[in-house]
Amino acid sequence: MAQRIATALVVDDDDAFRMTLQGALRRRGVLARTAATVDEGILALEYEPADLVVIDYRMPRGDGLSALARLRQIQPDAVIVMLTGYGDIPLAVAAVREGADTLLTKPVDADRLLREATALRERPRSSASGPTSQQSASLNLDEMERETIRAALKQSGGVVASAARLLGIDRRTLQRKLKKIGV
Repeated sequence: MAQRIATALVVDDDDAFRMTLQGALRRRGVLARTAATVDEGILALEYEPADLVVIDYRMPRGDGLSALARLRQIQPDAVIVMLTGYGDIPLAVAAVREGADTLLTKPVDADRLLREATALRERPRSSASGPTSQQSASLNLDEMERETIRAALKQSGGVVASAARLLGIDRRTLQRKLKKIGV
């Protein structure tokens, strides 16, 4: 049976996005709180735990990446999703290494966010070593790569050469990845 996401904390400096996502989560039955800065988010999580923590990567007073280890320490069982408007593979790898469960590109749909979070919550957490952990990390990174490539293609209007420049990779490398992952 699916473990329902009952509570969420949204940490983002964009007031309109933060309030819109909070409203969308509340309409879906999630008790959602918000914070405008990394420090506010850490304090809010220390004060009251959450099943889901959504944190933006780029914020004026501290980025979300530097807060991931602290958030994971405070709430080890929470699903932590990092959001970014500028997704790339190195950022996705760094986010997972620092404690995020996944990285999604903005704008994010509340239904998709909850589906991803529920799936991540159902996945058993294992120790940092062992084949199960490596397999799930690989699947997670493959999905992040797919999402990052989709976002770059969308931003570039479907032009592979432009998307490759956005991603900082060679056009032929991107074409091979597109064939391999079926984007």
